[in-house]
Amino acid sequence: MKWIKNSILTILLLSSYLLFSYYYFNGWWYSSIGTALILFFSYLLWGKQFRRVTGTKISHTTFHKTVLLTFIVIVASILLIQHIGSRHMAAIMFADCRNYFHDIFYILNEEVILGAIPFYLLVRKWKINSLLATGGLALFFAVAHFAFYRWIFLQRGTLELTTLTTLFLVAFVRNCLIVLNGHIGYSWALHFGWMMVMFGNRLYFVETNTSITEPERFNMFLGSPEMISISLILAVVSFVYLTGRDKRIKKMNI
Repeated sequence: MKWIKNSILTILLLSSYLLFSYYYFNGWWYSSIGTALILFFSYLLWGKQFRRVTGTKISHTTFHKTVLLTFIVIVASILLIQHIGSRHMAAIMFADCRNYFHDIFYILNEEVILGAIPFYLLVRKWKINSLLATGGLALFFAVAHFAFYRWIFLQRGTLELTTLTTLFLVAFVRNCLIVLNGHIGYSWALHFGWMMVMFGNRLYFVETNTSITEPERFNMFLGSPEMISISLILAVVSFVYLTGRDKRIKKMNI
């Protein structure tokens, strides 16, 4: 039966994400295998529409804009982290290309599984209000980070309220980019540009030469006044664009 087939493919799709996205046993190449599997099972599930569902249907022009945006976000992230880190006597030790290769695909996997596909189902298929969907998933994103770092991940710690606020705002911006553009190009650029700098490199305290843990990185950088301010401005702009688009769509349907 079709529903049995689709259920099995959905399980394989989610398993591909969970098993082949993260840096298990120093397998820097795992995430690229995960991307291939995710796209393969997506094709089996949705056929020729799989690129639209996964948000990977991107034109040449959009691809070039994505590359440019990625470069801008990387440079801005380096400057921001260096600026914020200087207050805490923290510095960056840049890693080798294997970490960055891993980041390219693990973030791509997250954008597809946690971004494009949920929004395709919620907004396009089930017709849930786009603002409700973007806000709800952004809230889930922030709460999930708190829960995983508090009780599940190996590097455990408590994410502060300021950090969770920034996570919610950034997730809202990223969600709006997917809904407004119908692809994950720009959201991937924003996500990758920041994560490559904050997690793709070694961040350490200069005086002790000890590495900064993941929860400490979140609180130090995402919880900073600079990041809250930037995220809030981007979220407000995204909110205006999203509500404006929804109003235009309603007028067209009247």
